[in-house]
Amino acid sequence: MNQVNFFNSIAKDWDNIIKVDETKINYLLSQIDIKEDDYILDVGTGTGVLIPFLAKLNPKGSIKAVDISCNMLDIARNKFDDINNIEFTLLNVETDNLDEKFNKIVLYSMFPHLKDKTNTIKKLVQKNLLDCGKLIIAHSDSREYLNNMHKNTDKRVSESRLIDVNEQKKIFEDAGLKVEKAFEDDNIYYIVLTK
Repeated sequence: MNQVNFFNSIAKDWDNIIKVDETKINYLLSQIDIKEDDYILDVGTGTGVLIPFLAKLNPKGSIKAVDISCNMLDIARNKFDDINNIEFTLLNVETDNLDEKFNKIVLYSMFPHLKDKTNTIKKLVQKNLLDCGKLIIAHSDSREYLNNMHKNTDKRVSESRLIDVNEQKKIFEDAGLKVEKAFEDDNIYYIVLTK
């Protein structure tokens, strides 16, 4: 059983399991200056937690929401079928080709689940981010909270971990990436990269 199976198996309960903190989400998204006509990639959209926030900030642009779980995407499609500037796509950003370029790329509450974190982020920045674009890795919980939760949830996600934000920043910079911001405290964790 892998992560795809795990997320497919919990999709129907996901919206009851997670907590959506609007203040934290709005703060995290404010770090990348979303414009009203941006083309945004929502990586690991799940059941579409970020969609209402992105759609409000980006009413004239468009959103491509991707996930590895078809069950999660089905729920997101049904929830947001009234918003017409969104495309939901079954896609693994680590292994599948994605040819479009985006103004903003958002990885909200999904970065620890990447197997090859550095190379995946490097590929997204180099291949899929427009010049002057921004990519954010964002979590509305602390690293300690998330690591404990993953460790105790299910063996398929038990190794999904965040590391110290400054260590992660150095890893990205050593890989030739430009880190604009890196911050964590007892409430949130985020890293913003530019092209």
